[in-house]
Amino acid sequence: MAETEPTEQRMHPRYPLATSVEFFHGPSQREFPARCANISLGGLKMYVPVATPVRPGQAIRLAISGLSRPEFARLGTGPVHATIVRVDRQAMIAEGDLAVGVRFALA
Repeated sequence: MAETEPTEQRMHPRYPLATSVEFFHGPSQREFPARCANISLGGLKMYVPVATPVRPGQAIRLAISGLSRPEFARLGTGPVHATIVRVDRQAMIAEGDLAVGVRFALA
């Protein structure tokens, strides 16, 4: 039986980006630190401390530093509204942080 490759569902290519991120978590009304792992025009993957109260569907605002690629310039000009779409608790075991997938709410 032949194995099939998983289909890539992202609309935009991802680029590695190791930079710091601060985000305002709407439900708790608090700021939290994070570190970015990769970014695309549609969103990013970040790692947050285990105790951060994140869940899919929650609204956040991001402040992203170190955006050197020109296609991401508008993301570095102010807070970026986004929604948490994935929280990978398996990454907590492997890396000590939670892996969080975020979708930008850009017009």
